[in-house]
Amino acid sequence: MSTKKLSVFGILMLSIALILAACGKSGDSGKSGGSGNSSDISALYYVNGTLGDKGFFDSAEAGVQKAVKELGIQAKTVEGGNNQADWASGLESLVASKKYNVVVVGTSQMVDIVKDLAKRYPDVKFIFFDDTIKDVPNVYSMLYSQSEGSFLAGAFAALVTTSTELKGANPDKVIGFVGGMDIPIINDFKAGYEQGAQYVDKDVKVVASYVGDFANAPKAKELTLAQINSQKVDISFNVAGGAGLGLLEAANEKGVYSIGVDMNQNPLYPGSVLTSMLKNVDVSIFRAFDLMKKGELKFGTTEVLGLKEGGVGLAKDDLYQKYVPKSIQDKMKEIEDKLSSGEIKVKSIL
Repeated sequence: MSTKKLSVFGILMLSIALILAACGKSGDSGKSGGSGNSSDISALYYVNGTLGDKGFFDSAEAGVQKAVKELGIQAKTVEGGNNQADWASGLESLVASKKYNVVVVGTSQMVDIVKDLAKRYPDVKFIFFDDTIKDVPNVYSMLYSQSEGSFLAGAFAALVTTSTELKGANPDKVIGFVGGMDIPIINDFKAGYEQGAQYVDKDVKVVASYVGDFANAPKAKELTLAQINSQKVDISFNVAGGAGLGLLEAANEKGVYSIGVDMNQNPLYPGSVLTSMLKNVDVSIFRAFDLMKKGELKFGTTEVLGLKEGGVGLAKDDLYQKYVPKSIQDKMKEIEDKLSSGEIKVKSIL
């Protein structure tokens, strides 16, 4: 065979090899969540407030940091502060920088801002937590069944206020609720709380107060003290984010009880914070990144995560075992089983 023929044959074989190699690299383009390569994920977690609430925002941060450590993604956290007027422009400046291809952000206060940004920056993906954003193709949103979690909190509070084993419980069947703002998602907590209390004892009364924001801990403390001193509340439920730390402090000072929220707040005041309603934001955000890494996160959809899915629950740590009477623990286990099985149905107002 001549040298010329060998050269032509070599070129032909090289061309075939290149075509086959190109075909072999085309596999993942149809997946809903992205490339599947963690190093391609450059995430921003935007806090519409500040960290340090030992609850909601800190839980989300824990989920992001777990994804950094275990999944190898890149992420930066930016605190937007408590001035709502700054949030829209602050988040847009970060999105427009093109440094991030995924933005983690949440709460009902950010729904309209994210809808607007997602439509104007279609190449950026948004993982949105704690409310629903529908029909936006680059937004995946997840909603926690706070009504189910709060049902458990209400049932627990009713068992505490009617207990003869807890020295801080008074004879009056009155339980408290302190919300951050009078908005639908907070009132869904309240609705579940009331249903849980009524399930245990129809004579239990719920006293509700609202701080007006999620940062003013002194105001929350003042409202809680008023509930305790004037309305005979002996256990109150914190649904006020960082502000709710004032509620926990007030209950501890007065020798009565409280229920924490979002993260396990039992260790803050052992024996006073008897349990916490867990909204497992950290677990859900890590799960979202894990699905995105696999190319399986369904953008354009919303998931509702309830007790059965591990989205909500009560904190049952060593402190719960130590300070909560066995009779209440047993009753709560029975109620949880009925809720998980669907025997108990909780109505959401959302």
